[in-house]
Amino acid sequence: MMHREIVAKKRVPVITMILFSITAILYLAEAVERSKYNQHIIGHIFNGALIIITTVLVVREIRSCFVSYKYAVIADKLIINLISNKEEKNLESIRMSDVVYIGPKSNIPSEYKFIHRYKKYLCNRVGARSYYCIYKNGNKFEKIKFQPSDKFIDKIIRHGKLQCKLNRSI
Repeated sequence: MMHREIVAKKRVPVITMILFSITAILYLAEAVERSKYNQHIIGHIFNGALIIITTVLVVREIRSCFVSYKYAVIADKLIINLISNKEEKNLESIRMSDVVYIGPKSNIPSEYKFIHRYKKYLCNRVGARSYYCIYKNGNKFEKIKFQPSDKFIDKIIRHGKLQCKLNRSI
């Protein structure tokens, strides 16, 4: 079995977040200007901090637009690659026989809920369905959170290489 897909960040939420942030910062700057701290050193420090915070937020959001993930199932492996600036880096390569669960957070079996630390391979924070993959790595279990399409999950379920039981009620 071979299936792959590339998931990239959607631009509309990024533009919305940037516009919302700039609007909020402008209102805060206007409030400081109208307050009694306008000519005080605290007002200058606050305005400087607002500029720095806004710049960092906008740059971070713009840089996140150039990051995407490639999810692939090739033979007996689930492969997750990071694509940034046309460079591809392998993040995970998991044998399907080691996977014990793939699905939403609400359906994670109780014996695996103790895994609190996990890796996130997410592009879209709002409006996208995310799945958890719990797999055995040596003697311990690890958990990742990623955002494949429903078609990708269906292919994994239909292929039947997983040792765990999955159904399409997700």
